[in-house]
Amino acid sequence: MSKVFLGLGSNKGDRENYLRDAIKSLKNDSKIKLIKISSIYETKPYGDIPQANYLNGVVLIETEYTPNEIYSVIKKIEKDVGRTESVRWGEREIDIDIILIDSLILENNQIIIPHKEYDKRDFVLVPLHEIDSELIDPKSKKKIENLIKLLDERYIIDKINFNLNEN
Repeated sequence: MSKVFLGLGSNKGDRENYLRDAIKSLKNDSKIKLIKISSIYETKPYGDIPQANYLNGVVLIETEYTPNEIYSVIKKIEKDVGRTESVRWGEREIDIDIILIDSLILENNQIIIPHKEYDKRDFVLVPLHEIDSELIDPKSKKKIENLIKLLDERYIIDKINFNLNEN
């Protein structure tokens, strides 16, 4: 079983509901065991496209899926939950990214693990650290808490108080 950290985000429509539906879909997959869900953070959008703020968080799952299978599963979940086509870094009903899989470093035509530039995004690093304070970046070998200290830009506005486990 692999430990997989997934980043979730939404900034279009009913953001909380899209996040809840994504979590519910992960839970309903017989090959995925949901281990932990971080707090949810309201964040400024990443990139230069003017748009609404995001809700972002991270979940830890265990699965027997291969990295490419996980990618296919989360893309299907995004579509099923209601994601529509968007420009790069544009508004999204739901966005699910594979952040880390164990200590794997992988790049193929479908995915890059660890997720490209995750180490520059506080809205990924802070929830990662919240879930596992001892987590180490497989590339730099630095603790996540140290990567947070090195950040130049901050996107987190506030921690949001709602429970993703609600249906």
